[in-house]
Amino acid sequence: MRFAVLLRKLVFTKEGWVMKRLKVFDGLRGLAAVVVMLFHVLTWTEVGHAANYQQSFLNISWKAWTVTPLKLLWSGNEAVILFYLIGGFVLVKPYLEGRELHFPSFFQKRFTRLVVPYWAVLTATLLCIAVFGEMKEGIVLSGSFDAKWAEVPSVAEVVGQFFVWDANLDVTAGAFWSIVQEWRISLVMPVVGILLYRYSTGRVVIGVLALNRILALLLEEAPSLHRTNYYFLYFLAGAVLCKHFDEICSWFRKHSWLGWLSLVLIPIQWVLMGVGVDIGRRQSLILTSIGFILLILWVVESKTLTRFFESAWLQFLGRISFSLYLTHSTFIVLFTTIFGQLFDPTTMLMVSPLFAIWFAWIWYERVEQGLLQLKILRTPLFAK
Repeated sequence: MRFAVLLRKLVFTKEGWVMKRLKVFDGLRGLAAVVVMLFHVLTWTEVGHAANYQQSFLNISWKAWTVTPLKLLWSGNEAVILFYLIGGFVLVKPYLEGRELHFPSFFQKRFTRLVVPYWAVLTATLLCIAVFGEMKEGIVLSGSFDAKWAEVPSVAEVVGQFFVWDANLDVTAGAFWSIVQEWRISLVMPVVGILLYRYSTGRVVIGVLALNRILALLLEEAPSLHRTNYYFLYFLAGAVLCKHFDEICSWFRKHSWLGWLSLVLIPIQWVLMGVGVDIGRRQSLILTSIGFILLILWVVESKTLTRFFESAWLQFLGRISFSLYLTHSTFIVLFTTIFGQLFDPTTMLMVSPLFAIWFAWIWYERVEQGLLQLKILRTPLFAK
């Protein structure tokens, strides 16, 4: 079993023997972060915005890039589902191995890893809005781009954003909304892991889905929390995948042809639209998650795909994926705003991803890693 071999690759730390991070997951995250960035860049052009949101195509080429499996290359909303599946997998792994939960310590680690870097980027973004907001008004591209920094957030909105709440975040940056969801959901995942460790998967899933359905009814008037309740399902799917990964891999080896199906299932909403069928976005995302699970299995079980996702450049993108995800929206808007005064704004927008990756690397090295090394953040605040 190739995955079983990977699981036996252990490293020794001062905390004991721990499982070495699966490199293919880093590669998948790196590629997903790039897809999200490309999605924003393309939908910030008028033609890309029309194709993605209005199903209006400039020419047959744009239609081919939108309603065929080629949408994989810029399926930004779908790529977030991959982040959530991997997040569920990783967060429950220690508890499926029997680790006891000390919630205050877990909270501190998640807060340091997720919220503190988010605060840093949010602060930088708010400063950019204050300094360059008026300059950006002269750069007109698509509706999605024009909405960014269109107004200075109110004090109440800024407070809400720093408290990791959906407070006009779409105007501030394009990717921050998912950080809100991930932060909330991650806090309950250790409990899910413990339940899956102690009880049968069927009992846990039935109970959790029942509770999820009740919350869906209760939270109908609270859109932000309703959204959290919905996206939790993908973390749950990742957790179940983690518990039964060896078994599922064994099954997949006998049905490896299903890997090709992932190329259609991931962008299924768009493929179906191409033939005049619309089953709804959330229903489509369920099929998308199945597609991503098949892709994960395919990557792990295929020597060729494993080598590809363990390649140096994808591992590099994997290392900086969180920084790239957090910073790309702010950087690209700023880059296009400044250089769009001198050159064609659309051209500047299209070349900005190359510089955004460079900036994300600098941010990762100097800011993200620097914050994680601060003594005040590394010092345990709660005794076990």
